[in-house]
Amino acid sequence: MARRHRNDPRPGDEDFVPFTDAERRAHADALSVAHAGHDCAEQAASLCQAGEYYAILGDHDLAEQMFRQALPIEDAEPGAPQAAYASFLLDRQRHDEAMAMITEARRLHPEDPDVFIVIGEALAEHGHAQQAARWFTAGLVTHLGHLTDLNLDDLRDDFDTELLARGRYQARQALELPQDHIDALVQELRQDNAATADAH
Repeated sequence: MARRHRNDPRPGDEDFVPFTDAERRAHADALSVAHAGHDCAEQAASLCQAGEYYAILGDHDLAEQMFRQALPIEDAEPGAPQAAYASFLLDRQRHDEAMAMITEARRLHPEDPDVFIVIGEALAEHGHAQQAARWFTAGLVTHLGHLTDLNLDDLRDDFDTELLARGRYQARQALELPQDHIDALVQELRQDNAATADAH
């Protein structure tokens, strides 16, 4: 067994990547107490990440406890704990509670693209394509301030923009909506990526 070096990432570190269930639990346990006693954005993010790992491990009660602890933290990224909890609730088939969390996230006027991505992906995964498309579109508008001037370089140069546009495209495809200029950009980017992959 390889010995861990002193400078290697440890459970709870931002760059620690767990591969086994034991590592996931150790990481979640460390995250659950990170920044304890400090109501800050970092604590809220750590609690939500711990909740996600506990959910992966099937420890749903403990996962929910983490999300609920994150919700009242005033300095949390607006809408981020609500988005993470809503995704968890949808996975647990608790539709009404999830929608209440999503409504709360909207009320907080989120600005972080991740909030829109998490909610959009959760809605799309659970068959709410129309609402997902709205969240992805709102995320693009909030992130960029415009849609009409969106071009291929915007998608190439900004991963958040690409994720929002791709999510929107997939939701609109599920709804069988006619292609618009953003959908066309996503398709063009896909073709470029495929051509680049083939070239290598």
